[in-house]
Amino acid sequence: MPELPVFLANALEPRFARPAVVTEVDVLAPRLRRVRFEGPALQGVSFRPGQEIEFRVSDRAFRHYTPASFDGDAGRLEVVFFTHGHGPGSAWSQTLERGHHVNVLGPGGRFGLRDARAHVLLGDETTIGLFACLARVVQGELLGAVEVDPDGRDFPRLTDLPLAPVVRTAARGDALARWLESADLPERSTTCIYLAGHTGSIVKLRTRLRRLGWPRASIRTKPYWADGKRGL
Repeated sequence: MPELPVFLANALEPRFARPAVVTEVDVLAPRLRRVRFEGPALQGVSFRPGQEIEFRVSDRAFRHYTPASFDGDAGRLEVVFFTHGHGPGSAWSQTLERGHHVNVLGPGGRFGLRDARAHVLLGDETTIGLFACLARVVQGELLGAVEVDPDGRDFPRLTDLPLAPVVRTAARGDALARWLESADLPERSTTCIYLAGHTGSIVKLRTRLRRLGWPRASIRTKPYWADGKRGL
């Protein structure tokens, strides 16, 4: 539910929300912040890596985020926020400070790891949290790339992710396509490729993979944003 009338948002949020408080904010890069949320209402919540949560980011707007980690035993989760453009989600995430009270909706969704011997992750800055979450539970080979701006400032030294930062060129997705063509990828029959982030890049990479003979069942997609669209 990206946007709702205010009266409906006011009615639905308390019904489905779990209250939490911001306990830590870590600035990883100029446009990346890792924020920790904790609260008793998060304890005992079942979570599968790759699932999403929601926050109400304005009177009418809700936005989906994929936790970088979710510990239901401790009642704690972390989200890596990428300040993308000037939308309500970006503006809201920049206001988060320790002690800030929020409502968490979810988790939900079906995206996650498939049963495979090798996993290839391809995305942009908006996928760092998702990839960090998936990497924690991968069993088998893991490789991939994250497309970043030429200065690389938004690919932080934050994780154990064995992913290569590749420099974005004029067209989004081209750097990932070049990495894909030059990479020594594992056997197709035992590998799953995950495409996430920018919708146009996902379409470009999926088309390239299909032309290279990769079966549809070996490709998973998770679009987070598209040019000129809000609330994806």
